[in-house]
Amino acid sequence: MKIFDVIRMAFRNLFRSKVRTILTVLGIIIGTTAIIIMLSLGIAINTSYKEQMSRMGDMNVITVYPNYEKIDTRRNRRDEWVEPTISQAELDQIAQIPNVEAVTPFYETTVKMEIGKYLGYVSIVGLKPEAMEALNYKVSEGRLLVPGDTNQIVFGFDMKQQFWNPKDRNSRRWWYSDSTEEKDFDFLEDKIKMTFDLSYGERFPGSSARKPKLYKVEGVGILEEGNWETAYRAFMNIEELLKLQEEYNRSNNPDQGGKRKQKDTEVGYQQAKVKVNEIKNVLDVQEQIRATGLNAYSMAESLEQANKTQAVMQGVLGGIGAISLLVAAIGIANTMIMAIYERTKEIGIMKVIGARLKDIRRLFLYESSMIGFIGGVIGVGVSYGLSHFLNTVGVRFLSGSIGMVGDAKLSIIPIWLAVLGMAFSAFIGLISGFLPARKATKLSALTAIHTE
Repeated sequence: MKIFDVIRMAFRNLFRSKVRTILTVLGIIIGTTAIIIMLSLGIAINTSYKEQMSRMGDMNVITVYPNYEKIDTRRNRRDEWVEPTISQAELDQIAQIPNVEAVTPFYETTVKMEIGKYLGYVSIVGLKPEAMEALNYKVSEGRLLVPGDTNQIVFGFDMKQQFWNPKDRNSRRWWYSDSTEEKDFDFLEDKIKMTFDLSYGERFPGSSARKPKLYKVEGVGILEEGNWETAYRAFMNIEELLKLQEEYNRSNNPDQGGKRKQKDTEVGYQQAKVKVNEIKNVLDVQEQIRATGLNAYSMAESLEQANKTQAVMQGVLGGIGAISLLVAAIGIANTMIMAIYERTKEIGIMKVIGARLKDIRRLFLYESSMIGFIGGVIGVGVSYGLSHFLNTVGVRFLSGSIGMVGDAKLSIIPIWLAVLGMAFSAFIGLISGFLPARKATKLSALTAIHTE
């Protein structure tokens, strides 16, 4: 028999008992839908977690800290504890690690800025200007820092919320001010004054205290929205920031300033950022950094731990769906065995007229595979419908009950999952029909013909 004849006969035989075939296909539909939807829930959770992690920072960036576990060994001549720092020599050593693209120290402090009638307490970060592009910082206005910048500053997207008008009674405290209030100043156009003196509000006229030293700085860029790590920070050349900080400290404590200048032969840093060329190399570089005696943390490490948890959860959810598919597979086997009993005489006639055993085996395997494939195709369609329902009605319901973000998705069905669902359903049908097909080939032709 030609293969197309076998397929046509198998398709025709499926509709001999329409009700039984429909019920069997329904079982496959339910099983396929269950396993796809269960896996899609896990994929959606994993995708949502990755998006949140990416907003907190670049996945290819490692944050380096001093090793605080060795604080007992950090003593000076007076047996006083010395806060551990990251030395420039250690940063140079990290820069030599394979797959490291850029290394920059981070120095973060708080300053007070004055822009026209507005004041603001700003968290300002000093870093190497050339590292901004390597760390994937992007501007919505202006430009990034470049080598040679001194008093230039790049502001985070939401920095305006840090400023308030001290003379406005409604915004005496910036954390109580209305974040939707339009503040009429421009970081890139207006003059900006900065001081390391953090006394609240306006200066007190007639005060006998030393006037805080003001530094004129220039805004050159505003970062893009979307990164929580940079939204409320400003960035400046680290060398200039340390220079201004030291100058301010000496002006306020002239006696200690000279001693500090003589004593501090090398600047130590509390934090550094390391950019790795590819995310797959992040964990390896991170381990090499830890081998130098420093602490290192990356989003990739958290993501790997989350992926392990998600894999377990997806396995559980997939297993729940697989149970339904297993029940459906038993239904296919039952349907095909019943078909053998009903078509015993037909099988005997096929053998008598010269049908080969492999053609009879193919006939039953094709029938069971068709049941699985048809059920899989319909199941994928139903899965997409349920997924759409969850992402519209379900998200809307959860947004009101638990504050879920409106653009989040509860279910994501990638193309590979849909194709895998159809292929797996057809495979289940094929496996389920193997024993019935084998049973059909072993029937005696004479016995089958005499069967009423």
